[in-house]
Amino acid sequence: MRVLLAGATGVIGTEVRRQLIDAGHEVTGIARTATPRATLGVDLLDRDAVLHAVDGLEFDAVIHQATALRRAPLAARHLTTTNRLRTEGTSTLLAVARETGAAKFVTASAFFGYGFSDHGPQPIDETEAFGQHDDPVQLALLSNEQQVRAAGGSALRYGFVYGTGSSPVVAAGWNGVLPYVHVVDAASAAVAALTRAKAGQAYNIANDQSATWRELQEASAIAAGEPMPRAVAPWLLRTSAPFAAELIAETSMTLSMAKAKRELRWTPQFATYAEGLASQVDVSSPA
Repeated sequence: MRVLLAGATGVIGTEVRRQLIDAGHEVTGIARTATPRATLGVDLLDRDAVLHAVDGLEFDAVIHQATALRRAPLAARHLTTTNRLRTEGTSTLLAVARETGAAKFVTASAFFGYGFSDHGPQPIDETEAFGQHDDPVQLALLSNEQQVRAAGGSALRYGFVYGTGSSPVVAAGWNGVLPYVHVVDAASAAVAALTRAKAGQAYNIANDQSATWRELQEASAIAAGEPMPRAVAPWLLRTSAPFAAELIAETSMTLSMAKAKRELRWTPQFATYAEGLASQVDVSSPA
């Protein structure tokens, strides 16, 4: 299958590219700067330039993994360009799919579209309300999914994507749990969705064990041989990093992956974050 991969130089995109090639697909990467992994160097927010870049090309599928994030966002303003990539960028990539004949479309989404609150102990499935908060981040996630699903594509609602390494601080005094997914498993879900996703569907993608942010970060530090992260009070985190606080100090949820396992026939290679960290898969310096 000929695949156009947007965000081919990102952490997930790099792994998606590797797995696609291993599966026998022909991959053309697109990113803001041309590299060996992204031969099309063009800004997805420049619609005319993107359409010009793909003029005369043909693809069978498009995978949208593009963000503008180099590190975890601390405030909503750090997601401004990523929000545009999930709205304007998605629209442009759908136009590319139409122009190049691509019948398949898979887009990355995120678990926090379910809302920043304590959702209780019961696993959330894909029927839960999504993108209903009136803020730019939620609205961008909703726009991304609505556009893609209306066009017959599929959306992957990733848990926190992790590899090795730790955050410099963790929130103390909050026991809410969050869903996580290793970058290898996030990528394998995209590859599975390429051929198995049903038109217009969304899928939760995470490992089988939720955990607190502190548990993950302390385990990450141990696995990477780094100092233990410094604990800060939730009120201080809300002041210095309000978006991060909404996620790690105010949100608690567990995701159900039954639909992805059933329809995509996808199962995480690393069922728990401990297994993923113990694997020592290096995603910090992709080749």
